[in-house]
Amino acid sequence: KMEYTTEIVENLLRNYYSLQQHPDSTFSFYFLDLTSGLEVLKRNSPVLHSTIVNIFVNGMPIQEKAAVDDVSRMQVNRRLYDGLDVLTMIMNGELYAR
Repeated sequence: KMEYTTEIVENLLRNYYSLQQHPDSTFSFYFLDLTSGLEVLKRNSPVLHSTIVNIFVNGMPIQEKAAVDDVSRMQVNRRLYDGLDVLTMIMNGELYAR
């Protein structure tokens, strides 16, 4: 089983849409792990889920996300850090049952 790091998870999020089309089947497994991890995160922390998906997957600027959520950019940065950390723990089976 793959042991994910926050750097790997961030990279997977940034390449979310291309993972499922990649010819190497390993990327399909990454995509499935990431998708199921995101579902668990969404159920348990919709705010963290929304932040990492909007910024890492959809490319929304941090200042725009801050304005939409009516919080400071620093708060969005904290949510990014926390969301990435929590998602990594979920994907490694360390947090929440799938």
